[in-house]
Amino acid sequence: MNRKFVPIHFNVDSPAEVEKFYQKLVDEKVAETPEALREWILRWSELDSVLSEVNSRRYVKMTCNTADEVAANLYASFVENISPVQQKYSDLLNKKLVAHPSLDALKGEFECFFKSVQVSLELFNEKNIPLETEEQKEIQAYQKITGGMSVNYDGETRTLQQMNKYLELADRAKREDAFRTIWNRRLQDSEALDNAYTKLFDLRNKIAKNAGCKDFIEYIFKVKNRFDYTPADCKTFHESIEKLVLPLLRKIYEKRKAAMQLDSLKPWDLNVDPFNRDPLKPFKNGSELIEKCDRIFEKLNPLAGAWARQMQAEQLIDPESRLGKAPGGYQIGFDETRLPFIFMNAAGNDRDVYTLLHESGHSFHQFAMAKQPIVAYRDIMAEFAEVASMSMELIGQSCIEEFYPNPAEAKRSRQNSLEDVIWLFPWVASIDSFQHELYSRPNHTVKDRHDIWLSIMDRFNAGIDYTGLEDIKSNFWQKQLHLFECPFYYVEYGIAQLGALQVWANFKKDPQKAFDMLFKAESLGSSRPLPELFSTAGIKFDFTPKTIEPLMQLVCDELDKI
Repeated sequence: MNRKFVPIHFNVDSPAEVEKFYQKLVDEKVAETPEALREWILRWSELDSVLSEVNSRRYVKMTCNTADEVAANLYASFVENISPVQQKYSDLLNKKLVAHPSLDALKGEFECFFKSVQVSLELFNEKNIPLETEEQKEIQAYQKITGGMSVNYDGETRTLQQMNKYLELADRAKREDAFRTIWNRRLQDSEALDNAYTKLFDLRNKIAKNAGCKDFIEYIFKVKNRFDYTPADCKTFHESIEKLVLPLLRKIYEKRKAAMQLDSLKPWDLNVDPFNRDPLKPFKNGSELIEKCDRIFEKLNPLAGAWARQMQAEQLIDPESRLGKAPGGYQIGFDETRLPFIFMNAAGNDRDVYTLLHESGHSFHQFAMAKQPIVAYRDIMAEFAEVASMSMELIGQSCIEEFYPNPAEAKRSRQNSLEDVIWLFPWVASIDSFQHELYSRPNHTVKDRHDIWLSIMDRFNAGIDYTGLEDIKSNFWQKQLHLFECPFYYVEYGIAQLGALQVWANFKKDPQKAFDMLFKAESLGSSRPLPELFSTAGIKFDFTPKTIEPLMQLVCDELDKI
């Protein structure tokens, strides 16, 4: 992008130079016209974009190899030295913005941004700057713990992600052995992970208190700009999932148990084909995974295909799992160049295909909103960001033959994917209700934490037998990185899945129109409220039973066809 304010040779590692440019914005005499205020906002956004991209690229390099001390130190240096400067000046610039006499004249264009600024002013406390820096360092320490998890198995050193393929083997004894091997390794670090969570939990409660909030729940709802629903709505959502979705998952598991002729389903019985067919092998390596996904998108939509090919050509995807790589998957935006990057841990299984379809949906969102003028509007509310990604998983099924020319294998893949949709809702309710319960009890002990989790596991258990696996069951929450890295980021998946199912239903009726509406909504970034983004995409922002029930029926009907 062409810079108008920040020089090309700007030293992003110099707190003094970064401060100098923020101070220029603070000191600038902005003419009392809407045009002058708009240009000032754009200069501010340009500086934020430059620094955001540096931060994102360093995060990518650090997570791609957690053993790279140089990368880790560069990222830590930015977090410790530059981020605090940004936080300090963010408050000063927010105050300057709201004091400008032409503010109301720009509300049409910047209404959502201004609303977010007001919340930031309400929550800002200078005492939180070092605490938030410490929080980022503790997250990095957590990633080092999980990134270092590996086992010696079947003659090789393997990451825990690479071990997942053994959970698809027809031999039940081998599946059990692999499952126990994975969890024995996790349990070696269970105390370290509990300590890491306790540190993060305590920091977050201090931050909320400093911000004048009664608890972290109130604080995080404000930070996330959750203006369109409340904690009470989340609890109602959990209850609706328990009533309307959990019974469907129980039926799926009962059918699986009967097909496998088992007395009880164990956690190592969930990923294997119930009819003892060999595991699906959709690709041999990361390059093949990317190529076949690109072909799917080219068949689905010309614009999606072009964006996917650009990602491939510019090497903006790191697909494969390896030792030292942080766990999980994500898509991150580079704010100055307006490009996306996809990080994942593919191990050669069917789920990897849907992970790349999912993260590609996020990347298309980045491309679609690239022309949004300010960085704040390219920071998407997760409730809609996940619609973009989950829609691509569902729509991508229609061309899954790129991976599975054999019709029977294509059906298996579709069935697995749709059953995962059903499975997701109780898991979302488990993780979200766990967080609500923990953060409403700021003085809970580690034992309390595990007891709370066990009660939630029992509440949303669809028929899995954990007899003899009590330690694993008690620590099962530790595998969910969101609890550590991005608190309260999980209910969004449930809300967004309902939106994605609606996009999928639209796609079945009119593929081109569904894509056009979705990409139009994505192009708005976060410049409009959530209900309006959903409406522009041709879907409803609603997670009450009246929306849940027919969408679950849609999934069940598709499963019946398969």
